[in-house]
Amino acid sequence: MNSAEFLAKVADVLEYEGSLSRGQSLEDIEVWDSLGILSVVDLLEEIGADVDIEQLSNLVTTDDLIAIAGSAVSE
Repeated sequence: MNSAEFLAKVADVLEYEGSLSRGQSLEDIEVWDSLGILSVVDLLEEIGADVDIEQLSNLVTTDDLIAIAGSAVSE
């Protein structure tokens, strides 16, 4: 899956109204909270990414989230 498809899946699991884009600040996404993070953890596990919850709490942008997904997301 490419980064746009991944961000669309993230928006879906977060139930985010609108679309997510590369470089977007996670702080500006009102549904990026503890429940949202758990939903994203489930998504990452589903696509086979190695997940470290502490690492997720330190993310700043959607690009950081893409990096966490690793090889499961291609450019």
